[in-house]
Amino acid sequence: MWNKRESEAASYSPVPSSPGSPVSGGGTERASIGASVAIVGNVTGAEDLTVLGRLEGKIDVPQHNVTIGRTARVQADIHAKSVSVEGEVRGNLFAGEQILIRKTATMLGNLTAPRVGLEDGCSFKGSVDMEMRAENQRATAPQAQRPQETPAKPPAPSLPTPVKLETAPARP
Repeated sequence: MWNKRESEAASYSPVPSSPGSPVSGGGTERASIGASVAIVGNVTGAEDLTVLGRLEGKIDVPQHNVTIGRTARVQADIHAKSVSVEGEVRGNLFAGEQILIRKTATMLGNLTAPRVGLEDGCSFKGSVDMEMRAENQRATAPQAQRPQETPAKPPAPSLPTPVKLETAPARP
């Protein structure tokens, strides 16, 4: 774009979008933190974000997508609609839809999203919590509180009941 060499432009491009991919190319606004940029602090916004440089702090774009490029080194908690990681992240990821850890990624932290994908070859240390979406939780909560129409059955015994086995006498 600004007199970039062809090889630089290719290595900094965001993850190619595909149906169901967290990165959509549907003409939405996209902010970018370049490979030579280092930020210490919190990043918030109302558009998709691509990080190619260094960032230490917090990223909070809950209604948008975050892409951590291959050249990125991020030490932050990330809150977004969906997160795709190709570079290095040290922190916890929280996504409303999905988290995708690509094969080139190094991820040290916990993942919380309804859908989580780890590609073969990625480096990951942390926990995965695949919670239900808040909409689904609200829809199922009233069902759990409804009174039962049939009488409650007594709880099943926790240990199996011993069974007495008898053997028939041997035939001569």
